[in-house]
Amino acid sequence: METPTISVIVPVYNVKPYLADCLDSLIRQNYPKLEIILVDDGSTDGSGVDCDAYAKKDPRIRVIHQANGGLSNARNRGIKEATGTYITFVDSDDTVAPDYVQYLFTLISKHQAQVSICALQEITVKGREINYGTNYIEKVMSTEEALGRMLREDGFTVVAYAKLYKRELWNNVSFPEKTVHEDLGTTYKVIQKCPRIAYGPEPKYIYKKRTNSISTSEFNDQKFDIIKLTDEMCDAIDRNFPYLQNTTNLRRCHARFSVLRQIPAPKQLSAEQLAAEQEIVTYLKTHKKDVIKNPSATLRDKFAIYTLLINKELFKFCWRFYSKITA
Repeated sequence: METPTISVIVPVYNVKPYLADCLDSLIRQNYPKLEIILVDDGSTDGSGVDCDAYAKKDPRIRVIHQANGGLSNARNRGIKEATGTYITFVDSDDTVAPDYVQYLFTLISKHQAQVSICALQEITVKGREINYGTNYIEKVMSTEEALGRMLREDGFTVVAYAKLYKRELWNNVSFPEKTVHEDLGTTYKVIQKCPRIAYGPEPKYIYKKRTNSISTSEFNDQKFDIIKLTDEMCDAIDRNFPYLQNTTNLRRCHARFSVLRQIPAPKQLSAEQLAAEQEIVTYLKTHKKDVIKNPSATLRDKFAIYTLLINKELFKFCWRFYSKITA
């Protein structure tokens, strides 16, 4: 069997302190036929220059320089330029194990799947290591099982990276631009196309949480995208997989918990933001049974809704305390 080319798409924007570690982990891959596409998204810190330097040292690397268009735009450009039979995404401030690509390709070949997924290893801001594959086994999943596990974060999450995809799955699918948390609007669309999805519990992708990342940055109106994109994802899954409704109901609440905990004190908010916050609180109180009575809800979920039912300030206080002890 001929070894197919695999395209690794890496959006790059102002990540100079981390870029070398990422690219070094890619050029050390033991998979024999790689195309590494670096999309320099208008970097101003010298990251684009570093990309060019690596391309001169390794012929597998191709650099695309473009005006800043955001992460989604850069990924979409990488998909358009990719020539591989399969594609995978790596963020430019993360690293991967030397057999990251080989592991994902072996899963696809072994299980005759269209998508493969590996576990993540998260390194928290304080350096604590979390393996998301703990207590899970290698298996091939149906579409419905994969979507359910993704929504519940059972061994893997909705992120686009740490997955290998057949290239044609991205036909007519693109990342939503001018938004954040774009994976919420994309990954499920690809998974829905696949009758077989292979999962492996080994953490071959290392995600490093940073204080200046999108997920940990200060609050702004784009954070509300989490709710909008989550609802769109859950609406689509409800239509096609109604048996997952308990899971989608809980996921809608998770999205609102996530945004609510990040909203600052009222004196820092506009009238529109205050109204949006109240809408979130009202939704969660109205849909409290989607958490309290949900078999998939964790103790943390139930504690969150019970504190919110007492008052919003207690909910936020408890979440700040939880975030500190788990950082």
